[in-house]
Amino acid sequence: MTELLTEEFWAELAAPRPMERRPAMASELFDDLLPGRETAFSAAQRAARAHPVAGSGVRAQAGAPGPNTVGPDAAGPNAAGPNAASPDAVGDPPPSAAFGRPASVGSLSAPAALLVAAVGALRAQRPAELPGPQALAETGVLLAQVEQLRVVLLDRLADVDLRRLSVLDGAATASSWVAAQHTSIDRGEVALAKRLSRTPQVQDALREGTVTIGAARRIAAAMATVRRYLDRPAGLIDGADGHEVITNVVVDGVRQLVCEAHAGLDDDDPRLSALTAELVAIATRPSSQTDRLEAGFLVLAGRVEPHALTLALGRLLDAVLPLQLQARSTDSHDRRGFTLRRNSDGAGWTITDGELDDECGELLFTVLTAELAVDPDNPADTADYAALREQGWTDGDPLPADQHGGCDDGPRSTRQRRHDALAHALRRLLDTAGTTRRGKAVPHLHVTVDVATLDGAPGALPARGASGASLPLSLARSWACDSALTRYVLSLGRKVIATSHTARTLTGAERRAKHLETGGQCQASGCTRGPGQRLIPHHATPWAHRRRTSLDDTVLFCEQTHHQLHHGATVKIKDGRWLDQHGWTDRPPR
Repeated sequence: MTELLTEEFWAELAAPRPMERRPAMASELFDDLLPGRETAFSAAQRAARAHPVAGSGVRAQAGAPGPNTVGPDAAGPNAAGPNAASPDAVGDPPPSAAFGRPASVGSLSAPAALLVAAVGALRAQRPAELPGPQALAETGVLLAQVEQLRVVLLDRLADVDLRRLSVLDGAATASSWVAAQHTSIDRGEVALAKRLSRTPQVQDALREGTVTIGAARRIAAAMATVRRYLDRPAGLIDGADGHEVITNVVVDGVRQLVCEAHAGLDDDDPRLSALTAELVAIATRPSSQTDRLEAGFLVLAGRVEPHALTLALGRLLDAVLPLQLQARSTDSHDRRGFTLRRNSDGAGWTITDGELDDECGELLFTVLTAELAVDPDNPADTADYAALREQGWTDGDPLPADQHGGCDDGPRSTRQRRHDALAHALRRLLDTAGTTRRGKAVPHLHVTVDVATLDGAPGALPARGASGASLPLSLARSWACDSALTRYVLSLGRKVIATSHTARTLTGAERRAKHLETGGQCQASGCTRGPGQRLIPHHATPWAHRRRTSLDDTVLFCEQTHHQLHHGATVKIKDGRWLDQHGWTDRPPR
Protein backbone atom coordinates (compact mmCIF):
# COMPACT_ATOMS: atom_id res chain seq x y z
CA MET A 1 0.00 0.00 0.00
CA THR A 2 2.66 2.49 0.98
CA GLU A 3 4.51 1.76 -2.26
CA LEU A 4 1.65 3.49 -4.10
CA LEU A 5 2.76 6.88 -2.79
CA THR A 6 5.36 7.30 -5.49
CA GLU A 7 7.25 10.29 -6.87
CA GLU A 8 4.41 10.76 -9.35
CA PHE A 9 1.96 11.00 -6.45
CA TRP A 10 4.04 13.60 -4.60
CA ALA A 11 4.51 15.61 -7.79
CA GLU A 12 0.74 15.63 -8.26
CA LEU A 13 0.13 16.64 -4.65
CA ALA A 14 2.71 19.44 -4.79
CA ALA A 15 1.03 20.87 -7.92
CA PRO A 16 -2.64 19.91 -7.45
CA ARG A 17 -5.12 19.90 -10.29
CA PRO A 18 -8.90 19.58 -10.16
CA MET A 19 -9.94 15.98 -9.61
CA GLU A 20 -11.78 15.61 -12.89
CA ARG A 21 -8.53 16.17 -14.85
CA ARG A 22 -6.88 13.01 -13.51
CA PRO A 23 -9.61 10.61 -12.33
CA ALA A 24 -7.92 7.64 -13.92
CA MET A 25 -4.73 7.89 -11.88
CA ALA A 26 -6.50 7.81 -8.51
CA SER A 27 -8.97 5.15 -9.57
CA GLU A 28 -6.30 2.91 -11.04
CA LEU A 29 -4.12 3.19 -7.95
CA PHE A 30 -6.97 2.25 -5.65
CA ASP A 31 -8.04 -0.57 -7.93
CA ASP A 32 -4.54 -1.95 -7.39
CA LEU A 33 -4.81 -1.28 -3.67
CA LEU A 34 -8.22 -2.93 -3.09
CA PRO A 35 -8.99 -5.01 -6.21
CA GLY A 36 -12.60 -6.06 -6.65
CA ARG A 37 -13.93 -3.61 -4.06
CA GLU A 38 -15.50 -0.20 -4.20
CA THR A 39 -12.74 2.11 -3.11
CA ALA A 40 -12.97 5.17 -0.93
CA PHE A 41 -11.97 7.27 -3.88
CA SER A 42 -14.59 5.84 -6.26
CA ALA A 43 -17.16 6.19 -3.49
CA ALA A 44 -16.18 9.83 -3.12
CA GLN A 45 -16.64 10.34 -6.85
CA ARG A 46 -20.08 8.69 -6.76
CA ALA A 47 -21.17 10.71 -3.73
CA ALA A 48 -19.90 13.91 -5.28
CA ARG A 49 -22.02 13.47 -8.36
CA ALA A 50 -25.06 12.67 -6.22
CA HIS A 51 -24.69 15.68 -3.89
CA PRO A 52 -23.33 18.70 -5.79
CA VAL A 53 -22.76 21.94 -3.89
CA ALA A 54 -20.93 25.15 -4.64
CA GLY A 55 -17.19 24.76 -4.88
CA SER A 56 -14.61 23.29 -7.20
CA GLY A 57 -13.56 19.65 -7.21
CA VAL A 58 -14.91 17.10 -4.72
CA ARG A 59 -15.98 18.13 -1.24
CA ALA A 60 -15.02 15.60 1.44
CA GLN A 61 -15.38 15.51 5.18
CA ALA A 62 -12.29 16.11 7.26
CA GLY A 63 -12.54 12.55 8.62
CA ALA A 64 -11.13 9.53 6.80
CA PRO A 65 -12.50 5.98 6.76
CA GLY A 66 -12.67 4.67 10.29
CA PRO A 67 -9.97 2.42 11.70
CA ASN A 68 -12.05 -0.71 11.18
CA THR A 69 -13.42 0.18 7.73
CA VAL A 70 -12.12 -1.52 4.59
CA GLY A 71 -13.67 -2.08 1.19
CA PRO A 72 -17.32 -1.21 0.59
CA ASP A 73 -17.74 0.17 4.10
CA ALA A 74 -15.26 2.89 3.20
CA ALA A 75 -17.98 4.49 1.10
CA GLY A 76 -19.69 5.84 4.19
CA PRO A 77 -19.92 9.36 5.54
CA ASN A 78 -16.19 9.37 6.34
CA ALA A 79 -15.32 8.97 2.70
CA ALA A 80 -17.72 11.54 1.25
CA GLY A 81 -20.70 13.04 2.98
CA PRO A 82 -23.62 15.24 2.11
CA ASN A 83 -21.23 18.13 1.56
CA ALA A 84 -19.62 16.40 -1.41
CA ALA A 85 -19.59 18.60 -4.51
CA SER A 86 -19.91 18.03 -8.19
CA PRO A 87 -16.55 17.77 -9.94
CA ASP A 88 -17.89 20.16 -12.53
CA ALA A 89 -18.72 22.93 -10.09
CA VAL A 90 -16.49 25.98 -9.94
CA GLY A 91 -15.78 28.70 -7.43
CA ASP A 92 -13.95 29.13 -4.16
CA PRO A 93 -14.98 27.18 -1.05
CA PRO A 94 -16.95 29.28 1.44
CA PRO A 95 -15.32 30.24 4.73
CA SER A 96 -15.87 27.97 7.70
CA ALA A 97 -19.03 28.84 9.60
CA ALA A 98 -17.22 28.87 12.91
CA PHE A 99 -13.65 30.10 12.93
CA GLY A 100 -11.78 28.64 15.86
CA ARG A 101 -12.77 25.06 15.10
CA PRO A 102 -11.21 22.81 12.43
CA ALA A 103 -12.44 23.86 9.04
CA SER A 104 -13.97 21.28 6.72
CA VAL A 105 -11.80 20.05 3.91
CA GLY A 106 -12.21 22.18 0.83
CA SER A 107 -12.03 21.16 -2.83
CA LEU A 108 -9.79 18.12 -3.13
CA SER A 109 -7.57 17.35 -6.07
CA ALA A 110 -7.12 13.72 -7.01
CA PRO A 111 -3.84 13.29 -5.07
CA ALA A 112 -5.30 14.87 -1.92
CA ALA A 113 -8.41 12.67 -2.04
CA LEU A 114 -6.18 9.68 -2.66
CA LEU A 115 -4.08 10.58 0.38
CA VAL A 116 -7.13 10.85 2.66
CA ALA A 117 -8.38 7.44 1.55
CA ALA A 118 -4.93 5.86 1.76
CA VAL A 119 -4.48 7.01 5.35
CA GLY A 120 -7.85 5.54 6.22
CA ALA A 121 -6.93 2.24 4.63
CA LEU A 122 -3.63 2.19 6.51
CA ARG A 123 -5.40 2.87 9.79
CA ALA A 124 -7.63 -0.13 9.10
CA GLN A 125 -4.60 -2.39 9.08
CA ARG A 126 -3.48 -4.16 12.23
CA PRO A 127 0.34 -4.03 12.15
CA ALA A 128 0.68 -6.94 14.55
CA GLU A 129 -0.99 -9.19 11.96
CA LEU A 130 1.58 -8.42 9.26
CA PRO A 131 4.68 -10.59 8.76
CA GLY A 132 7.61 -9.10 10.64
CA PRO A 133 9.76 -8.19 7.58
CA GLN A 134 6.77 -6.58 5.83
CA ALA A 135 5.76 -4.63 8.94
CA LEU A 136 9.28 -3.28 9.36
CA ALA A 137 9.63 -2.43 5.65
CA GLU A 138 6.27 -0.64 5.57
CA THR A 139 7.13 1.31 8.71
CA GLY A 140 10.35 2.47 7.06
CA VAL A 141 8.41 3.53 3.98
CA LEU A 142 5.91 5.40 6.12
CA LEU A 143 8.73 7.30 7.83
CA ALA A 144 9.98 8.43 4.41
CA GLN A 145 6.49 9.33 3.21
CA VAL A 146 5.74 11.36 6.35
CA GLU A 147 8.92 13.36 5.72
CA GLN A 148 7.84 14.01 2.12
CA LEU A 149 4.35 14.97 3.24
CA ARG A 150 5.81 17.50 5.68
CA VAL A 151 7.74 19.04 2.79
CA VAL A 152 4.52 19.29 0.77
CA LEU A 153 2.79 20.81 3.80
CA LEU A 154 5.48 23.48 4.13
CA ASP A 155 4.94 24.44 0.48
CA ARG A 156 1.20 24.63 1.06
CA LEU A 157 1.61 26.73 4.22
CA ALA A 158 3.87 29.13 2.33
CA ASP A 159 1.18 29.40 -0.35
CA VAL A 160 -1.55 30.04 2.24
CA ASP A 161 0.60 32.79 3.73
CA LEU A 162 1.64 34.34 0.43
CA ARG A 163 -1.87 34.48 -1.03
CA ARG A 164 -3.52 35.21 2.34
CA LEU A 165 -5.88 32.29 1.83
CA SER A 166 -6.59 32.14 5.55
CA VAL A 167 -9.05 35.03 5.22
CA LEU A 168 -11.35 32.64 3.33
CA ASP A 169 -11.79 30.83 6.65
CA GLY A 170 -12.07 33.95 8.78
CA ALA A 171 -8.47 33.97 10.01
CA ALA A 172 -6.34 37.09 9.69
CA THR A 173 -3.04 35.24 9.26
CA ALA A 174 -1.78 31.84 8.22
CA SER A 175 -0.41 31.31 11.73
CA SER A 176 -3.76 31.93 13.43
CA TRP A 177 -5.48 29.70 10.89
CA VAL A 178 -3.05 26.85 11.61
CA ALA A 179 -3.57 27.27 15.35
CA ALA A 180 -7.33 27.04 14.84
CA GLN A 181 -7.03 23.64 13.14
CA HIS A 182 -6.18 22.02 16.50
CA THR A 183 -3.53 19.69 15.14
CA SER A 184 0.01 19.00 16.29
CA ILE A 185 1.24 21.45 13.65
CA ASP A 186 1.89 24.80 15.28
CA ARG A 187 2.75 28.35 14.25
CA GLY A 188 6.40 27.36 14.10
CA GLU A 189 5.75 25.46 10.88
CA VAL A 190 4.38 28.63 9.27
CA ALA A 191 7.47 30.53 10.44
CA LEU A 192 9.66 27.80 8.93
CA ALA A 193 7.73 27.94 5.66
CA LYS A 194 8.32 31.71 5.48
CA ARG A 195 11.99 31.33 6.34
CA LEU A 196 12.52 28.66 3.71
CA SER A 197 11.17 30.99 1.06
CA ARG A 198 14.33 33.06 1.62
CA THR A 199 16.64 30.05 1.23
CA PRO A 200 15.79 28.78 -2.27
CA GLN A 201 18.60 26.21 -2.39
CA VAL A 202 17.46 24.65 0.87
CA GLN A 203 13.90 24.66 -0.40
CA ASP A 204 14.94 22.87 -3.60
CA ALA A 205 16.99 20.34 -1.62
CA LEU A 206 13.93 19.62 0.55
CA ARG A 207 11.77 18.97 -2.50
CA GLU A 208 14.44 16.69 -3.97
CA GLY A 209 14.76 14.80 -0.70
CA THR A 210 18.49 15.47 -0.29
CA VAL A 211 18.11 17.22 3.06
CA THR A 212 15.80 16.59 6.01
CA ILE A 213 13.36 19.11 7.43
CA GLY A 214 15.37 19.22 10.64
CA ALA A 215 18.53 20.11 8.73
CA ALA A 216 16.64 22.64 6.61
CA ARG A 217 15.32 24.30 9.76
CA ARG A 218 18.83 24.64 11.19
CA ILE A 219 20.31 26.00 7.94
CA ALA A 220 17.46 28.48 7.52
CA ALA A 221 18.00 29.69 11.10
CA ALA A 222 21.75 30.06 10.50
CA MET A 223 21.16 32.03 7.31
CA ALA A 224 18.67 34.27 9.12
CA THR A 225 21.37 35.04 11.70
CA VAL A 226 24.06 35.94 9.19
CA ARG A 227 22.08 37.38 6.27
CA ARG A 228 22.20 41.04 7.34
CA TYR A 229 26.02 40.94 7.34
CA LEU A 230 26.27 39.58 3.78
CA ASP A 231 26.35 41.32 0.40
CA ARG A 232 26.99 44.77 1.87
CA PRO A 233 27.94 47.62 -0.47
CA ALA A 234 31.60 47.63 0.62
CA GLY A 235 31.89 43.86 0.23
CA LEU A 236 32.98 43.43 3.84
CA ILE A 237 31.63 40.80 6.25
CA ASP A 238 31.92 41.79 9.88
CA GLY A 239 34.83 44.09 9.02
CA ALA A 240 36.83 41.58 6.92
CA ASP A 241 37.20 41.04 3.18
CA GLY A 242 34.02 39.25 2.14
CA HIS A 243 35.59 37.13 -0.59
CA GLU A 244 38.25 35.80 1.76
CA VAL A 245 35.70 35.06 4.47
CA ILE A 246 33.37 33.12 2.17
CA THR A 247 36.23 31.21 0.53
CA ASN A 248 37.85 30.21 3.82
CA VAL A 249 34.57 29.31 5.51
CA VAL A 250 33.14 27.33 2.60
CA VAL A 251 36.32 25.54 1.55
CA ASP A 252 38.47 25.21 4.67
CA GLY A 253 35.79 25.44 7.36
CA VAL A 254 33.26 23.04 5.85
CA ARG A 255 35.99 20.60 4.80
CA GLN A 256 37.49 20.59 8.30
CA LEU A 257 34.14 19.91 9.95
CA VAL A 258 33.27 17.14 7.50
CA CYS A 259 36.66 15.49 8.04
CA GLU A 260 36.25 15.69 11.81
CA ALA A 261 32.81 14.09 11.48
CA HIS A 262 34.50 11.13 9.76
CA ALA A 263 37.39 11.00 12.28
CA GLY A 264 39.75 12.33 9.60
CA LEU A 265 40.12 11.38 5.92
CA ASP A 266 43.30 10.20 4.26
CA ASP A 267 44.68 12.58 1.65
CA ASP A 268 44.17 9.98 -1.11
CA ASP A 269 40.58 9.28 -0.06
CA PRO A 270 38.33 9.96 -3.08
CA ARG A 271 35.69 11.41 -0.75
CA LEU A 272 38.14 14.17 0.24
CA SER A 273 38.98 14.96 -3.40
CA ALA A 274 35.31 15.10 -4.36
CA LEU A 275 34.45 17.24 -1.34
CA THR A 276 37.25 19.72 -2.03
CA ALA A 277 36.30 20.05 -5.70
CA GLU A 278 32.66 20.67 -4.80
CA LEU A 279 33.51 23.30 -2.18
CA VAL A 280 35.99 25.12 -4.44
CA ALA A 281 33.35 25.23 -7.20
CA ILE A 282 30.86 26.76 -4.76
CA ALA A 283 33.33 29.32 -3.37
CA THR A 284 34.43 30.52 -6.83
CA ARG A 285 31.11 30.64 -8.65
CA PRO A 286 29.94 34.12 -9.68
CA SER A 287 27.06 34.53 -7.27
CA SER A 288 26.22 36.41 -4.10
CA GLN A 289 27.83 35.78 -0.73
CA THR A 290 24.46 34.58 0.55
CA ASP A 291 24.12 32.06 -2.27
CA ARG A 292 27.60 30.59 -1.76
CA LEU A 293 27.32 30.37 2.02
CA GLU A 294 23.93 28.68 1.81
CA ALA A 295 25.36 26.16 -0.66
CA GLY A 296 28.28 25.46 1.67
CA PHE A 297 25.90 24.86 4.58
CA LEU A 298 23.98 22.37 2.44
CA VAL A 299 27.16 20.43 1.67
CA LEU A 300 27.89 20.28 5.39
CA ALA A 301 24.36 19.07 6.20
CA GLY A 302 24.70 16.24 3.71
CA ARG A 303 27.91 14.91 5.23
CA VAL A 304 27.59 15.17 9.01
CA GLU A 305 25.18 13.34 11.27
CA PRO A 306 22.00 15.30 12.09
CA HIS A 307 22.76 15.69 15.79
CA ALA A 308 26.14 17.31 15.00
CA LEU A 309 24.80 19.86 12.51
CA THR A 310 23.77 22.56 15.00
CA LEU A 311 27.21 22.71 16.63
CA ALA A 312 28.97 22.62 13.24
CA LEU A 313 26.85 25.46 11.84
CA GLY A 314 27.53 27.44 15.01
CA ARG A 315 31.27 27.13 14.49
CA LEU A 316 30.93 28.31 10.89
CA LEU A 317 28.82 31.29 11.97
CA ASP A 318 31.49 32.24 14.51
CA ALA A 319 34.07 32.03 11.71
CA VAL A 320 31.97 34.35 9.53
CA LEU A 321 31.29 36.80 12.38
CA PRO A 322 34.35 36.86 14.67
CA LEU A 323 33.64 40.37 15.89
CA GLN A 324 30.20 39.28 17.05
CA LEU A 325 31.79 36.36 18.92
CA GLN A 326 34.20 38.79 20.57
CA ALA A 327 31.36 41.14 21.48
CA ARG A 328 29.37 38.34 23.12
CA SER A 329 32.45 37.26 25.07
CA THR A 330 33.04 40.83 26.24
CA ASP A 331 29.43 41.18 27.32
CA SER A 332 29.69 37.91 29.24
CA HIS A 333 32.82 39.17 30.98
CA ASP A 334 31.05 42.40 31.92
CA ARG A 335 28.16 40.40 33.40
CA ARG A 336 30.42 37.98 35.29
CA GLY A 337 29.67 37.30 38.92
CA PHE A 338 27.43 35.26 41.17
CA THR A 339 25.85 35.39 44.58
CA LEU A 340 26.61 32.79 47.24
CA ARG A 341 24.30 32.76 50.22
CA ARG A 342 23.55 30.52 53.15
CA ASN A 343 20.12 28.88 52.95
CA SER A 344 17.53 30.39 55.27
CA ASP A 345 17.09 27.11 57.14
CA GLY A 346 20.78 27.16 58.01
CA ALA A 347 21.60 24.01 56.01
CA GLY A 348 23.55 24.27 52.78
CA TRP A 349 24.34 27.03 50.35
CA THR A 350 22.70 28.38 47.20
CA ILE A 351 24.40 29.99 44.20
CA THR A 352 22.06 32.55 42.64
CA ASP A 353 22.24 35.11 39.85
CA GLY A 354 25.42 33.54 38.54
CA GLU A 355 27.23 33.92 35.24
CA LEU A 356 30.79 32.92 34.35
CA ASP A 357 32.77 34.47 31.52
CA ASP A 358 34.50 32.32 28.88
CA GLU A 359 37.79 31.98 30.75
CA CYS A 360 36.30 31.13 34.13
CA GLY A 361 33.85 28.74 32.51
CA GLU A 362 36.60 26.85 30.71
CA LEU A 363 38.69 26.71 33.89
CA LEU A 364 35.77 25.34 35.90
CA PHE A 365 34.83 22.87 33.16
CA THR A 366 38.41 21.57 32.95
CA VAL A 367 38.69 21.18 36.73
CA LEU A 368 35.34 19.40 37.06
CA THR A 369 36.09 17.06 34.15
CA ALA A 370 39.40 16.07 35.71
CA GLU A 371 37.87 15.55 39.14
CA LEU A 372 34.92 13.57 37.80
CA ALA A 373 37.34 11.13 36.18
CA VAL A 374 39.14 10.34 39.47
CA ASP A 375 36.24 10.56 41.91
CA PRO A 376 36.84 7.71 44.42
CA ASP A 377 33.10 6.98 44.56
CA ASN A 378 32.83 6.24 40.82
CA PRO A 379 33.12 2.42 41.24
CA ALA A 380 30.23 2.43 43.72
CA ASP A 381 28.11 4.48 41.33
CA THR A 382 28.92 2.09 38.48
CA ALA A 383 27.88 -0.93 40.52
CA ASP A 384 24.68 0.76 41.69
CA TYR A 385 23.69 1.79 38.17
CA ALA A 386 24.34 -1.77 36.94
CA ALA A 387 22.01 -3.07 39.65
CA LEU A 388 19.33 -0.58 38.60
CA ARG A 389 19.61 -1.61 34.93
CA GLU A 390 19.05 -5.22 35.90
CA GLN A 391 15.81 -4.03 37.50
CA GLY A 392 14.69 -2.41 34.24
CA TRP A 393 15.99 1.14 34.74
CA THR A 394 17.37 2.78 31.56
CA ASP A 395 19.51 5.86 30.98
CA GLY A 396 17.37 8.99 31.13
CA ASP A 397 14.84 7.56 33.57
CA PRO A 398 14.57 9.40 36.89
CA LEU A 399 16.38 7.75 39.74
CA PRO A 400 14.14 5.95 42.24
CA ALA A 401 13.03 8.18 45.09
CA ASP A 402 14.98 6.16 47.62
CA GLN A 403 18.18 6.22 45.57
CA HIS A 404 19.11 9.85 45.07
CA GLY A 405 21.00 10.68 48.24
CA GLY A 406 24.62 9.59 48.58
CA CYS A 407 26.72 6.59 47.70
CA ASP A 408 25.24 4.55 50.54
CA ASP A 409 21.73 5.14 49.19
CA GLY A 410 22.39 4.37 45.53
CA PRO A 411 24.01 6.02 42.50
CA ARG A 412 24.47 9.75 42.48
CA SER A 413 22.89 11.89 39.81
CA THR A 414 25.06 13.83 37.37
CA ARG A 415 24.36 17.05 39.29
CA GLN A 416 25.46 15.43 42.52
CA ARG A 417 28.64 14.04 40.97
CA ARG A 418 29.47 17.50 39.62
CA HIS A 419 28.93 19.03 43.04
CA ASP A 420 31.17 16.44 44.68
CA ALA A 421 33.84 17.01 42.03
CA LEU A 422 33.90 20.71 42.86
CA ALA A 423 34.25 19.89 46.57
CA HIS A 424 37.18 17.55 45.81
CA ALA A 425 38.88 20.20 43.67
CA LEU A 426 38.54 22.91 46.33
CA ARG A 427 39.81 20.52 48.99
CA ARG A 428 42.80 19.67 46.83
CA LEU A 429 43.53 23.36 46.27
CA LEU A 430 43.55 24.07 50.00
CA ASP A 431 45.60 20.96 50.78
CA THR A 432 48.37 22.11 48.41
CA ALA A 433 48.34 25.70 49.70
CA GLY A 434 47.57 26.80 46.16
CA THR A 435 45.84 29.95 47.36
CA THR A 436 49.10 31.31 48.82
CA ARG A 437 50.91 31.53 45.49
CA ARG A 438 51.78 34.98 44.27
CA GLY A 439 53.40 34.11 40.96
CA LYS A 440 51.51 33.74 37.71
CA ALA A 441 50.21 30.20 37.23
CA VAL A 442 50.16 28.62 33.80
CA PRO A 443 46.57 27.78 32.80
CA HIS A 444 46.01 24.03 32.49
CA LEU A 445 43.51 24.32 29.69
CA HIS A 446 43.09 22.43 26.46
CA VAL A 447 42.35 24.77 23.57
CA THR A 448 42.37 23.86 19.88
CA VAL A 449 43.34 26.70 17.57
CA ASP A 450 44.71 26.76 14.03
CA VAL A 451 47.73 28.85 13.09
CA ALA A 452 45.49 30.67 10.61
CA THR A 453 43.19 31.62 13.47
CA LEU A 454 46.04 32.98 15.59
CA ASP A 455 47.20 34.92 12.54
CA GLY A 456 43.73 36.47 12.23
CA ALA A 457 42.93 35.02 8.80
CA PRO A 458 39.41 36.02 7.70
CA GLY A 459 36.98 33.12 7.87
CA ALA A 460 39.25 30.85 9.92
CA LEU A 461 37.36 28.66 12.38
CA PRO A 462 37.54 30.12 15.89
CA ALA A 463 39.51 28.58 18.74
CA ARG A 464 37.61 25.91 20.62
CA GLY A 465 37.79 25.08 24.31
CA ALA A 466 37.64 21.63 25.84
CA SER A 467 33.92 22.19 26.40
CA GLY A 468 33.38 22.61 22.66
CA ALA A 469 32.59 26.32 22.97
CA SER A 470 33.95 28.81 20.44
CA LEU A 471 36.40 31.26 21.99
CA PRO A 472 37.26 34.77 20.80
CA LEU A 473 40.68 35.34 19.24
CA SER A 474 41.71 37.77 21.98
CA LEU A 475 41.30 35.12 24.68
CA ALA A 476 43.17 32.44 22.69
CA ARG A 477 46.06 34.83 22.07
CA SER A 478 46.13 35.84 25.73
CA TRP A 479 46.39 32.24 26.89
CA ALA A 480 49.01 31.42 24.25
CA CYS A 481 51.35 34.03 25.73
CA ASP A 482 51.75 32.04 28.95
CA SER A 483 50.90 28.44 28.11
CA ALA A 484 52.63 25.26 27.07
CA LEU A 485 51.85 24.76 23.38
CA THR A 486 51.72 21.44 21.56
CA ARG A 487 52.12 21.58 17.79
CA TYR A 488 50.27 19.13 15.55
CA VAL A 489 50.73 18.80 11.80
CA LEU A 490 47.52 17.69 10.14
CA SER A 491 46.91 16.49 6.61
CA LEU A 492 44.32 18.08 4.34
CA GLY A 493 41.84 15.47 5.57
CA ARG A 494 42.49 16.43 9.22
CA LYS A 495 44.58 13.32 9.96
CA VAL A 496 47.25 13.76 12.65
CA ILE A 497 50.60 12.24 11.72
CA ALA A 498 50.59 8.88 13.49
CA THR A 499 52.88 7.95 16.35
CA SER A 500 53.39 4.63 18.05
CA HIS A 501 54.84 3.44 21.35
CA THR A 502 54.79 0.47 23.69
CA ALA A 503 52.94 2.10 26.57
CA ARG A 504 49.53 0.72 27.57
CA THR A 505 47.64 3.96 26.99
CA LEU A 506 47.85 7.09 24.88
CA THR A 507 49.93 9.94 26.20
CA GLY A 508 48.20 13.20 27.03
CA ALA A 509 49.44 14.74 23.78
CA GLU A 510 48.14 11.78 21.78
CA ARG A 511 44.75 11.95 23.47
CA ARG A 512 44.53 15.58 22.44
CA ALA A 513 45.59 14.61 18.92
CA LYS A 514 42.76 12.10 18.73
CA HIS A 515 40.33 14.73 20.01
CA LEU A 516 41.64 17.04 17.30
CA GLU A 517 40.96 14.46 14.58
CA THR A 518 37.44 13.68 15.72
CA GLY A 519 36.34 17.10 16.89
CA GLY A 520 35.85 15.68 20.39
CA GLN A 521 32.95 13.50 19.23
CA CYS A 522 32.26 9.87 20.10
CA GLN A 523 33.13 7.92 16.96
CA ALA A 524 30.14 5.56 17.18
CA SER A 525 27.76 6.16 14.29
CA GLY A 526 24.62 7.88 15.48
CA CYS A 527 25.98 8.73 18.94
CA THR A 528 25.01 12.24 20.00
CA ARG A 529 27.55 12.58 22.79
CA GLY A 530 30.08 15.17 21.77
CA PRO A 531 32.45 17.84 23.02
CA GLY A 532 32.49 18.26 26.76
CA GLN A 533 31.79 14.64 27.63
CA ARG A 534 34.35 12.07 28.68
CA LEU A 535 35.72 10.02 25.78
CA ILE A 536 37.65 6.78 26.29
CA PRO A 537 40.48 5.78 23.90
CA HIS A 538 39.70 2.19 22.88
CA HIS A 539 42.26 -0.20 21.37
CA ALA A 540 40.56 -1.45 18.21
CA THR A 541 42.95 -4.40 18.21
CA PRO A 542 43.19 -5.49 21.85
CA TRP A 543 46.44 -4.37 23.45
CA ALA A 544 47.04 -7.91 24.71
CA HIS A 545 47.32 -9.08 21.09
CA ARG A 546 49.80 -6.50 19.75
CA ARG A 547 51.37 -4.95 22.85
CA ARG A 548 51.39 -1.55 21.20
CA THR A 549 49.32 1.61 21.14
CA SER A 550 48.91 3.75 18.04
CA LEU A 551 46.70 6.59 16.95
CA ASP A 552 45.51 4.81 13.81
CA ASP A 553 44.31 1.80 15.85
CA THR A 554 42.65 3.85 18.60
CA VAL A 555 38.97 4.81 18.55
CA LEU A 556 37.37 7.36 20.88
CA PHE A 557 34.10 6.22 22.46
CA CYS A 558 31.83 7.73 25.06
CA GLU A 559 31.45 5.78 28.30
CA GLN A 560 28.11 4.26 27.28
CA THR A 561 29.32 2.99 23.89
CA HIS A 562 32.57 1.72 25.39
CA HIS A 563 30.60 -0.19 28.02
CA GLN A 564 28.31 -1.71 25.38
CA LEU A 565 31.26 -2.74 23.22
CA HIS A 566 32.94 -4.62 26.04
CA HIS A 567 29.66 -6.36 26.84
CA GLY A 568 29.20 -7.98 23.44
CA ALA A 569 27.85 -5.22 21.19
CA THR A 570 29.09 -4.72 17.63
CA VAL A 571 29.49 -1.00 16.92
CA LYS A 572 29.51 0.82 13.61
CA ILE A 573 31.85 3.80 13.60
CA LYS A 574 31.38 6.94 11.56
CA ASP A 575 33.76 5.96 8.76
CA GLY A 576 31.62 2.90 8.02
CA ARG A 577 33.74 0.20 9.66
CA TRP A 578 32.50 -2.25 12.30
CA LEU A 579 34.14 -3.05 15.60
CA ASP A 580 33.50 -5.53 18.39
CA GLN A 581 35.40 -6.35 21.57
CA HIS A 582 37.77 -8.61 19.60
CA GLY A 583 38.76 -6.01 16.99
CA TRP A 584 37.73 -4.91 13.51
CA THR A 585 35.05 -7.07 11.93
CA ASP A 586 33.06 -7.26 8.71
CA ARG A 587 30.05 -8.73 10.48
CA PRO A 588 27.22 -6.27 11.11
CA PRO A 589 25.29 -6.68 14.34
CA ARG A 590 22.53 -9.27 14.21
